[in-house]
Amino acid sequence: MEWYQFKGLYLAVDLAVLALPLLLSFDKNVQFYKHWKHFFLTNLGVGGFFILWDALFSEMGVWAFNPDYLLGPELLGLPLEEWLFFFCIPYASVFTYFSLKHYVKRNPLIHADTTLNFAAILTCAGLIIAYFPRYYIALTSFYALVWLVWATRNSKSFMADLWLAYFVLLPPFIISNGVLTGLSFWEFPLLHHSAENILDQIVWYHPGHNTGWRIFTMPVDDLVYGFLLIAMHVAGMERLITRDQRKAALSQAKTA
Repeated sequence: MEWYQFKGLYLAVDLAVLALPLLLSFDKNVQFYKHWKHFFLTNLGVGGFFILWDALFSEMGVWAFNPDYLLGPELLGLPLEEWLFFFCIPYASVFTYFSLKHYVKRNPLIHADTTLNFAAILTCAGLIIAYFPRYYIALTSFYALVWLVWATRNSKSFMADLWLAYFVLLPPFIISNGVLTGLSFWEFPLLHHSAENILDQIVWYHPGHNTGWRIFTMPVDDLVYGFLLIAMHVAGMERLITRDQRKAALSQAKTA
């Protein structure tokens, strides 16, 4: 057994993802801790949606969890670590989003968001057509397509910042998911179709419900899933922040 193969490994991955963003939340420039209320409210709804989806797919055998790397406690058929995943990953993601909004004064994607939206919509539509009825990739692509159409039709101003955050987050996302889907992920090709050779998994995916393609050990399908998870949290937080700003402006106007 290697040194990194232990019961609490999934928990360790969750905490490693959360640690730096949580510490930097008190940065005097970004002050992300002031948005904790918006994050917790958003995460309650969006995270709840993903957990119910996760529990259903786990029950259906679309994916499963290796007890060798779990502490043991479960709720709704999901290990404690999986519940924490839907807090830690979104927290790190939206922290990155707001940090980039503050520090990147000229977003290089400011005029590319609509093009990226349409490209993503076409990609999701193509994945649905090509892989239906493989539940994971088909349903994830459908949800992402619906969300992207909504964001594009409503000309959401945060899309360029969202895309920038998504691209910046891809390397750490691939690494963290690589650990979850194959502890020795670096030993595999960058892109391959040999999931059957991956043996040391924390999270296992049924081969009949995804594309079969892997980035190291991470299913390519997770790129769509990850985007949807980040996008729904960003949209929820931006909506709450805008609502509170309008309330504050109205209150000031009344007292003026």
